[in-house]
Amino acid sequence: MFRYSDKEIKEILKEATVVVDTREQKCGHIIEYFTAKKIPYVCEKLDFGDYTLKVHLPHIERPVYLQDKCVIERKANLNELSGNFTQSRERIESEFLKGRGKMYLLIENAKYEDILLHNYNTKYLPQSFMGTLKAFEARYDLKIMYLEDSTYSGDFIYRTLQHHLRERLRRGEI
Repeated sequence: MFRYSDKEIKEILKEATVVVDTREQKCGHIIEYFTAKKIPYVCEKLDFGDYTLKVHLPHIERPVYLQDKCVIERKANLNELSGNFTQSRERIESEFLKGRGKMYLLIENAKYEDILLHNYNTKYLPQSFMGTLKAFEARYDLKIMYLEDSTYSGDFIYRTLQHHLRERLRRGEI
């Protein structure tokens, strides 16, 4: 384990780069947020998930990717997610199977009760939809976040990844 000083941690956090998966679609609002806030980001292929961080650590030559420590999978809305569960369940489940570390599922333009009230445009029944989400939470230690206003998605992604990195650095886990 390598211990960093508070000053080193601050510098590492400042230089950390958000990695956006090249297959991520319709994420212009998130890229715009990163650009407006001057948050460094790159588009690179990720093995799983849509967002993670890469950092340059003082004692390691190559960048370190946090994909095995923290990753965020984003869905634009409940229609997309319910479609994934009903039409390509094996593909989405394989994404979570590949994951290690903390995994977050960010569901934009939705509230928890939207599932219960069937406020989405597929025939996937609310009890089945919720059952799948709860099973995935337990099975893959998945953290689910509903964001009614996708304007805040970039902020959620950046803060989640940054705080996860900071805590790991403080504990000497990276």
